[in-house]
Amino acid sequence: MRAAIQNEIKDDSAHSRLFTWKERKFRERIPLIQRIVDTPNGELSRVMLIDGKTLTPEQQKEEDERIRRMIEPAQLRRKQKEQKEDDERTRKMLAAIPDAFDFQYIDSTQAANGHKLTRIGFIARPGFNPPSRESMVFSGMHGEMLIDETAQRLAKIDGTLFKEVTFGWGILGKLYKGGRFVVEQAEVAPSHWDTTRLILHFDGKALFFKSIHIDDNQTSWDYQPVPPMSVDQAMQFLASSEPDRNAVLVP
Repeated sequence: MRAAIQNEIKDDSAHSRLFTWKERKFRERIPLIQRIVDTPNGELSRVMLIDGKTLTPEQQKEEDERIRRMIEPAQLRRKQKEQKEDDERTRKMLAAIPDAFDFQYIDSTQAANGHKLTRIGFIARPGFNPPSRESMVFSGMHGEMLIDETAQRLAKIDGTLFKEVTFGWGILGKLYKGGRFVVEQAEVAPSHWDTTRLILHFDGKALFFKSIHIDDNQTSWDYQPVPPMSVDQAMQFLASSEPDRNAVLVP
């Protein structure tokens, strides 16, 4: 477990290769398929299909306007800052995992690529003192992890809150029992692991009155390496990408 977590942190901090991939997400329960591309200035995206259909002229106009706003220098800087902060929060949470839980071996299987996969149950460790605000959620969580022992990587984590978790003695907020997150990742290119599935579902309260509702469901596939692109080159690349009709079949 500790070796796998250390490899996750090391890979995240050393990530330098650029990729393009497809992603399915939902907007008001309607599935969207978008193409995303890494650039030295951050990620850029373009919606290709909405509810399995190509964009209407009106939707195309809205998407063009969204992209125009997205590539403004101030927006790119803000997006880079947010990504950097997200990466730092992820590293803090990963680093806390070995000490946050008690683990129990469940079983082992062999994947199609010959790798040994080990399933491990986990539950919040009594007396765990969260080292960061981000890791407080672990104090009320249990679930299962899937470790690729051959690659020494974390292939999947599926966690559920078995009790309410408070932040800042309940003054700053709380997350209700039943909240869940699932993260799956795989070796999408030689020596490159990336996220293939993300599910987040949490409800709660922040600062007494403000409701917290997080409901995200994303599937990513078709990762391909790309050379460094300028913003203009990336936009041309996205504009030339053909919609993937088979994308609607992605589970």
